[in-house]
Amino acid sequence: MSTPPVNPLPLSVLLLARDESARLAALLPRLAFARQVLVVLDTATRDDSREIALRSGAEVIERPLTDFGEQRQFGLEHCREPWVLWVDADERLDGVAERELRRVIESEGSAAGYRIERRTWFLGKRIDHCGWRGERILRLFRRDRARFEPAVVHERVTVDGRIEDLPGTMEHHSYADWRACRDKLVRYAGLGAEKARRAGKRSGPLDVVLRPPLRFVRMYVLQAGFLDGAHGAALCALASAQVLLKYLELWADPARARE
Repeated sequence: MSTPPVNPLPLSVLLLARDESARLAALLPRLAFARQVLVVLDTATRDDSREIALRSGAEVIERPLTDFGEQRQFGLEHCREPWVLWVDADERLDGVAERELRRVIESEGSAAGYRIERRTWFLGKRIDHCGWRGERILRLFRRDRARFEPAVVHERVTVDGRIEDLPGTMEHHSYADWRACRDKLVRYAGLGAEKARRAGKRSGPLDVVLRPPLRFVRMYVLQAGFLDGAHGAALCALASAQVLLKYLELWADPARARE
């Protein structure tokens, strides 16, 4: 168990996890600057994520995951501190972001929320194009001003009040190896199809034929993915394949509820 700092910040760190024992073991000791670290663990977890989190001093709540937005809101309702930092197990704040976070909280920053630039790595290479560079995500916010709406995937938090940018970056290592890429492609294609179903959307042959290559052209050409070399080409191809699977599933089985 890591030794907490003398004066931890009035901050709750909120994580969702499923089978993330290795990443939690690496991340949780880095979060000792917060008074509360809360891991909402999917009950489908089969590894020792719970034990790893508890040994690191985190609090653990187990709950079935059916909707990312609802799961995140459930976690938010169990946060106790006035500030909340939302991170995932595959994300890390760099030194600048951590220092600025501390400055904002200790000085009672006037904004209700702060966006952090996220830099994503793909198979060991940082991606600087493909539409991923400069992505700013609202991740630090006042607990009493925030709410997550239901969302099958790609959940977002809504904050009542002014939003500012926080210097520094959040490093995102979600695509560490080929198996992770493959599994995430299939999973997120299914989640995307379910999100479209809930929104009343449908798919047809034209969507299946046209949308995947259009996604590739947008990322590889218009968003300069070619400047990321072979990694950029592979990433754009995977994104195109995910779009194909999403619209195939939506077309072949438009009314099925996600299991």
